[in-house]
Amino acid sequence: MEASRLNRLETVQAMLLELGQMSTTCSDITEFIRAVHRSLGRIMYAANFYVALKENDEGGVRFVYFVDEVDDTPDPDQVITLASSDQSPTAWVILNRKNLVMTAEEDLAAHPEREGWGMGSTAEHWMGCALLDQQHQALGAIVIQSYSPEHTFSDEDQALFALLANHVSNALQSLQSMDRLEKAVHERTAMLEQKNVALQEAQSELVRQEKLASLGRLVAGVAHEINTPLGICVTATSHLVQELKLTREELAAGAMTQESLESFLDIVDQSLRIMTTNTQRAAALVRSFKQVAVDQSSDDIRNFNLRTYLHEVLLSLQPKLKGRPVKVEIDCPAEILMESFPGAVSQVVTNMVMNSLVHGFEDERPGAITIRAALDDEMVVFDYADDGAGMDADTLAKLFDPFFTTRRGSGGSGLGAHILFNLVTGSLGGTVKVESAPGQGLAYHLRFPRSRRQERRAA
Repeated sequence: MEASRLNRLETVQAMLLELGQMSTTCSDITEFIRAVHRSLGRIMYAANFYVALKENDEGGVRFVYFVDEVDDTPDPDQVITLASSDQSPTAWVILNRKNLVMTAEEDLAAHPEREGWGMGSTAEHWMGCALLDQQHQALGAIVIQSYSPEHTFSDEDQALFALLANHVSNALQSLQSMDRLEKAVHERTAMLEQKNVALQEAQSELVRQEKLASLGRLVAGVAHEINTPLGICVTATSHLVQELKLTREELAAGAMTQESLESFLDIVDQSLRIMTTNTQRAAALVRSFKQVAVDQSSDDIRNFNLRTYLHEVLLSLQPKLKGRPVKVEIDCPAEILMESFPGAVSQVVTNMVMNSLVHGFEDERPGAITIRAALDDEMVVFDYADDGAGMDADTLAKLFDPFFTTRRGSGGSGLGAHILFNLVTGSLGGTVKVESAPGQGLAYHLRFPRSRRQERRAA
């Protein structure tokens, strides 16, 4: 008998050690209590077992684990309010923060008022232990019961069950702290995700506004540039009208000579040449602006010749380059035919050139910009370089960060390079690398597919 008791105590010791280890590795309270139930069954009868945990300070509890031969399993998510300790033995244990042992015969005989006490069927033998925290406040109750007189609980069973309840209380505090921490992390993560979505939406709106502002600056520049050839045409036309009037008067007076007629024809020829040259120049500017403006506001793939298109973009940038001692050279084979987003190409080149003019060639500093493109199999190798002021390593590391600018007080939005990066890696489906050093200029190295349409079909 003593050997059997010793074996049982060894089993209890191993069980408590196992549960202690589990409490540090298990992250789910229900799984932990299920393990407690399995372990309890190794040392005593445990066919009917449940754990009720306090949900709030208003007497609400949830039966988080419930195994019973007679009663139906309650919903573990349902919160049941314990009105008073007379409501049930479970309520008595939790509200009084004491252990309770009851038998159908002895206890009900001594306490007839407890007849029908409880929410479920009356047990032959019922044991409940309060689960308490370190401040002796109730966490809930752990209960084991039997509906058969053949299965009762000895004094030793009661002592072991109370010992188990103490270990479960300690483990529950740890698990509930982890659970609260996990919930707090989830809530914080959800809040951060919401803020991130709002930030991305705000950023997208700022990017859209920056694109519109860029387009507006392009419109203003082209309009100003068109004024020059149109002004020349107006002057030439006015001069031609005046000469025509004088010639008619001379002809009406019969004073027209061969020399005056030839002079008039020379003036007409010269004026027409001036008007033709300048109207063609204005038409080219309008055509270039129209194509670039449409492309920058469109998300459609179309076919275009890269070299021709680069010259169109450069022509649309002439208002910005005019009067600046900056030479732009384009080195691109004529046979690169693109199936991609021309608007992205236009915006990328525009942002590169504007970045060079604003940051690389300040104070009318002279310089050169070189744009080179070549085809490597089906990939376009695109290199852009200026010999401007360059930048240090810290600035270079932040170049593509949104809202980063070294000219905040001068109207810089800090979105130009960020938009460039997103267009290259997004719309063009490529990569971008950048290198620079103070006084050594700035160079972009891009690689992107010649055909985005083929790439999408392959995907």
